[in-house]
Amino acid sequence: MRTATLTALPLLLALAAQAPAQAPAWRFQWQPGQVFSYRVDHVMTATEVVEDAKVETVNKMQSVKRWQVLAVDAAGAATLQLSMSALRFETTTHKGDVLLFDSSNLDKSTPALREQMAKYVNAPLAVLRVDGTGKVVEVKECKQGSPSRFESEPPFGMVLPAMAPRPGQAWDRPYQVTLDPPQGTGEKYAATQKFVCKSMDAKGAIFGLTTLIPTMPEAAADRVPFLQLQPEGEIVFDPVKGRTRAVRLAIDKVQLGHQGEGSSYRFKSTYTEELMEP
Repeated sequence: MRTATLTALPLLLALAAQAPAQAPAWRFQWQPGQVFSYRVDHVMTATEVVEDAKVETVNKMQSVKRWQVLAVDAAGAATLQLSMSALRFETTTHKGDVLLFDSSNLDKSTPALREQMAKYVNAPLAVLRVDGTGKVVEVKECKQGSPSRFESEPPFGMVLPAMAPRPGQAWDRPYQVTLDPPQGTGEKYAATQKFVCKSMDAKGAIFGLTTLIPTMPEAAADRVPFLQLQPEGEIVFDPVKGRTRAVRLAIDKVQLGHQGEGSSYRFKSTYTEELMEP
């Protein structure tokens, strides 16, 4: 066996010398003091039909998300602070009433929403540690929503693979969905996001995204909260500057029979996020 290994060694060395060098892995790049701002447009429509009665609610949100790099460690993980420098939120209820909050025009905002939402503008909402792949390794502080959402929704839309991607390459990101109150009591479900490199040019790469939650509760009513947790779409990444340029996601899911025969619940969402260049 030792003789065979020694005989094969020159051939292996020759093949290694001829093999192309592996391209360096793509990573998010951070510098202390940097600020990244993203313009967000999000429209959500929930339509419920029970006993021939239809109820529909529409939420529209425009915001500017601001990420400030507080620190970067030796391994390339960044401590990032999230805030919103602008927010406009509009809800059209099933009765046709319109509730509005606009941080740029507080006088025209619905009083109840003004009191509730103003505290979220120009104030720290979360402090995270994010590694070079875009994965959240620690939620240090969270003042809006549940900390578990950063596992389902990576801050910059994706988690990069271990090696530099090539056109057509696909990889999976396994994670857990947590149903926090009021949707649940902290139950966790295995989920997977699949990424595929759709195209690549001098401006960056476009990645496709799909989401799969293979095991959900058996009861139809208990599956409703999962509808909004299954986005699909595209992420545009700039490997030279090491940052996400755009996120474009959509959801259109229906759950039948959640309130008996003939009932249905449909959730639709369109989400776009664009980097605001300095």
